[in-house]
Amino acid sequence: MRLLADKLATKLTAGKDLRKPEERYRVGLIESWLSIVGNLIIALLKAFFGLLTNSIALVADAVHSASDILSSLVVLAGFALAKRKPDHEHPYGHGRIEYLAALLIALMLIGAGIAFIYSSYNRLTEGVFAQPSIAAIIVVTASILAKEFMFYFSDQLGKMIKSDALAGDAWHHRSDSLSSVLVLVALLGGFWGYRSLDAYLGFGVALFIIYAGGKIAIQSCSSLLGKAPEDELYQEVTECAMAIEGVIDTHDLEIHDYGSWKVVTVHIGVNGRLSLEEAHIIAHQVEYRISSYFHCDAVVHLDPR
Repeated sequence: MRLLADKLATKLTAGKDLRKPEERYRVGLIESWLSIVGNLIIALLKAFFGLLTNSIALVADAVHSASDILSSLVVLAGFALAKRKPDHEHPYGHGRIEYLAALLIALMLIGAGIAFIYSSYNRLTEGVFAQPSIAAIIVVTASILAKEFMFYFSDQLGKMIKSDALAGDAWHHRSDSLSSVLVLVALLGGFWGYRSLDAYLGFGVALFIIYAGGKIAIQSCSSLLGKAPEDELYQEVTECAMAIEGVIDTHDLEIHDYGSWKVVTVHIGVNGRLSLEEAHIIAHQVEYRISSYFHCDAVVHLDPR
């Protein structure tokens, strides 16, 4: 699955400058629509066979798969809004609305998980259990394979464009795959006479849903509070500035993340004997190189050495 997903991701991005906003948007569209269509099919199949076999674990897993559609819609909306130009009230764009939507979805996920814990408890106390079904087992097994493919595909695209949104969507697929493994065990348990296993593992699936919601909530809140970018980005910006002739050193580098748009501020050291015009030419070269390479706003401060 991983090899197939990596090959597809590489083929779709071959020869493209993935730092460009339009290319990032294209990659986001590809990942989002594949996830939406795939999750819709998987959720409908799980829900149908879950209701048919009276399996609370499988129905809960269907909701988990359906929740991934919301996650993908957030990614889709985030990339679409990132294309909007800054305005007077939002001088750095609208990219952070993605984090707000993700926080809302996280709360919905946690609520759904609590509801399924309550439902599983009622099943145990009332003695209502699932009916084992070969068809349901086949559907769940197929969904595990499909979800693993979607995880590797989304994760690879996320790494290529350095997108936390795609990485988060990838882990939604992985958590759904893991919860489906629990459902598969529950359905197999029905054939072996452990009919209450479905209700017990319904608790496990619900906990996976709550865990996924909590993780998304923490990540979205961290981004809203101004989470620092990865060290790798700082290193890349530094190397980009140092590549300009006349730059002696860099310091006080700050990167402000506004979703798909970033603002970079850096101090560069230059020879103190240079004329003001010569120093400013170097500063403009650094600004142009950083802004064109990273597709961001760049501000450079001069420090004579």
